[in-house]
Amino acid sequence: MIVKVERTDQIRERVTPPPPMTKRVTLKQIAEACGVSIATVSYALRKSSHIPESTRTRIQQTAERLGYRPDPELASLAARKNRSGKLGFYASVAVLYPNPESSRATRLFATHSKHFKERMQDYGCSVSDFQVDSNRYRPARLAQILHTRGIRGILLGWGNWPDSASEFPWHEFAVVSTERTDLSESIDKVSMNHFHALDDIFERLDHWSHQRYGLILHDDCPPETRSLILGSYYANLFERPRLESSIPPYAYHLGEDGSSLRKWYRAYQPEVIISHRVIEPAMFNAAGIQFPKPTRLVVIEIDESSPVAYTGLYTEGELGRTIATLLARKMRNDEVEAGRFRKRLTLVNGIWHDGETLGD
Repeated sequence: MIVKVERTDQIRERVTPPPPMTKRVTLKQIAEACGVSIATVSYALRKSSHIPESTRTRIQQTAERLGYRPDPELASLAARKNRSGKLGFYASVAVLYPNPESSRATRLFATHSKHFKERMQDYGCSVSDFQVDSNRYRPARLAQILHTRGIRGILLGWGNWPDSASEFPWHEFAVVSTERTDLSESIDKVSMNHFHALDDIFERLDHWSHQRYGLILHDDCPPETRSLILGSYYANLFERPRLESSIPPYAYHLGEDGSSLRKWYRAYQPEVIISHRVIEPAMFNAAGIQFPKPTRLVVIEIDESSPVAYTGLYTEGELGRTIATLLARKMRNDEVEAGRFRKRLTLVNGIWHDGETLGD
């Protein structure tokens, strides 16, 4: 220890630096010492009746021996009550974003994240955002930070995840993602019900006399989603022999100049275009495609704003709210340990909106 002595003409003062701060004991450390899951420790320290009394006592004694001090933020959450006056379910969750806040993927995910956070707050849960782009955190370090903050649940945002994400201990948390993000076998997924969306679209188009249908798929569409869309698309064509089924799907690439789309459009002359997602109006203009005449357009999945009121299925807030409900249930049921995990895929139906691109 270095002792610094300050001298003046009148006083001599001995200044000793304070001792280094000790690291906060984490729930993970207590869980490892007791041989239980982190969620079990969290419940036991909150004196939950879901945990046997003997287990609660053992965990509480271990926490005291290790010098555990509750996180002030969690203590304040524990005091919260819902509108009915009863103690609500509470926990801390995190939204992890793999790309910068200004990226297109993060901006597109903002609507889902907004509704997710609102529903989690209804459940009495606090939500923290983490930007993990450019390998900012090593997997072990990120896990340590989340555990230290008492975070038990994770929502994965959209974007390009670093390779190191595969090394993160996802099984130690309750984790939910959408179909766009697939990082581990221990992660539940929530997806728009594309089968239902295509069925709805074809039924609504049945009264039209048009026979030539074309399909546009984004080339970054996840393989599973692409398979679902193509399966439902061709099944609906097969059930309607009057429709032309020889037009190949067009693979759209974000930022392309429109020449390839124009070539596809001129070669096959589709009277109705079904697009997987919203495409910027300028792209269609560059390809010489006008809506609703002579061509009509319907979008399978709309979750972003646009200057054009597209006709199609809007996810609106249902995707985010469903993710929140699923994550809350996973945390309630202590579905964290890998050995107790059962992977789920939850499908959400979109809401039909009449827009300008289908016409009367």
